[in-house]
Amino acid sequence: MIANKKHSAFLLSEALVSLFILILTFSIMVFLINSYHNNNKHLFQNESSWAISMLRLEQLTADASLIKADNKTIEFESGANYKFPHKIYHLQVYHNMLRVTGKTEGHMPLLLNQQNINFITKGHTVQINAIDQFQRKWEYYLDFQ
Repeated sequence: MIANKKHSAFLLSEALVSLFILILTFSIMVFLINSYHNNNKHLFQNESSWAISMLRLEQLTADASLIKADNKTIEFESGANYKFPHKIYHLQVYHNMLRVTGKTEGHMPLLLNQQNINFITKGHTVQINAIDQFQRKWEYYLDFQ
């Protein structure tokens, strides 16, 4: 007579491997979902910070007169309608940041964490070119008096 052998559905090693694969898959999914949400928030924040920075710069340079300009610094005098009329400001690139400073004091960062920023001057128009940390290219124009 042939003896009946007992067969289990899974061996212990198969169960452990299956559990490991399940935990690994779940961990990867959680990581991907979290990074997706963080990147969406971060990218939107950068776009909105660019718009806010350019609005602040536009308010500052409204009716302003250009004094001198090169590819890293713009010197201008604020217009009569600005809250500090006829004050001299410098728009400059400093450590991957676009900032505005007064002639003797002050520091107002406009754009942070940029890979490259430069200015191109044509007459009384200044073109600001920036490449951010995500390799996106931004371009903005300022018209001075």
